[in-house]
Amino acid sequence: MNDAPAQGFDAGWLALREPFDAAARDGRLAACFVEAVAARAVRRQATDGSVPQACRLVDLAAGTGANVRLLAPRVGGGQDWLLVDHDPVLIAAQPRVLAAWAAGHGWPARAEGDALVIDAPAGPWRIRSVALDLQRSLDRLDLDGIDGVTTTAFLDLVSDDWLERFCDRIVAARVPLLATLTVDGRRDWHPPGPDDGSLAVAFERHQQGDKGFGPSLGPGAVDALVARLQARGYRTQCALADWQVDGASPAMLLRMVEECAAVAREADPDRAPLFDRWEALRRAQAQSGSLRLCVGHRDLLALPARDD
Repeated sequence: MNDAPAQGFDAGWLALREPFDAAARDGRLAACFVEAVAARAVRRQATDGSVPQACRLVDLAAGTGANVRLLAPRVGGGQDWLLVDHDPVLIAAQPRVLAAWAAGHGWPARAEGDALVIDAPAGPWRIRSVALDLQRSLDRLDLDGIDGVTTTAFLDLVSDDWLERFCDRIVAARVPLLATLTVDGRRDWHPPGPDDGSLAVAFERHQQGDKGFGPSLGPGAVDALVARLQARGYRTQCALADWQVDGASPAMLLRMVEECAAVAREADPDRAPLFDRWEALRRAQAQSGSLRLCVGHRDLLALPARDD
């Protein structure tokens, strides 16, 4: 299961988690990805003889565009982003959220055809959105001429079969991939409680259920992706990207407590009274400022083994 609450990937949840995502991401892997994207764009332009063009990036399961907000300033220069998501509500929110973010930096944003264009200092960023069910329609995703693919908090939801098809697409296009904030199964509450183990067992059972892609890989997703990409000649690097949530963030702690208890009750309803007690204790601790939580994630950078 992804770290989203049991009720789904609503925009409010994405906004709540974004600061924790930004703090947890591994900056070194992001820098290496940006370097690879820029180099690929230069090679592409040299091959087709065109004038300098924007870097072209695709973000899968894009939500409201968090990867644009984090990576676009690092990539610099002109950019062309395609944000892919299945949720029409999130897709509809993308231009508004991104325009507000740009305005906060003093960068004008305007609608241009089907795109939002942000006039950043180093060059315009053209951002388009597309609704696509990645389970049923992955083959419709065109990666030809793309310089980089990103995704965040998504791959633990997918099945082994889907991941195989995804790797085939990445490798066929020889495109760099940055997959961030995939949960790895670690969830450490402080102070520890007597029922944490029971809750963890139920939570893990739920993580490996069907989230729309078949049986989920859950915490095994990063290792499965690394094995497949390395077998196809890709170079991979991984880094920890853990959330650290403490008493300074009571809203986030309460959300996580509610999520864990709800998921545990769904996975093991016979033990609902135990999970109710656990939730009551953790709520009180969150409200008093004595609760801390570490949620384990991993970032993955994958690059073709040699330059084109």
